[in-house]
Amino acid sequence: VERGKLEEVLDNPTHPYTRSLLNAVPVPNPSIQRKMITLEGDMPSPANPPSGCHFHPRCPISIDECQKVYPTEVELSNTHQVACIKAKAAQ
Repeated sequence: VERGKLEEVLDNPTHPYTRSLLNAVPVPNPSIQRKMITLEGDMPSPANPPSGCHFHPRCPISIDECQKVYPTEVELSNTHQVACIKAKAAQ
């Protein structure tokens, strides 16, 4: 759902799925506290994915369009792309 240079994706994750994956990585410093992202709902079946964006049933920013349209890739920069209806293209 998101690709780009390592620094771009790690420093500026745009897709909610990317954010949740990065949030699940343990921090080796116990003094660093961060708010955990908890995805609601059940994981969809890979054999029978939902229509539209496959992540929409668990996405915290999903809109009605996400259920109907599979997102095309949006270019955030020359080297950073994301497949999300709500992503804003680079100007």
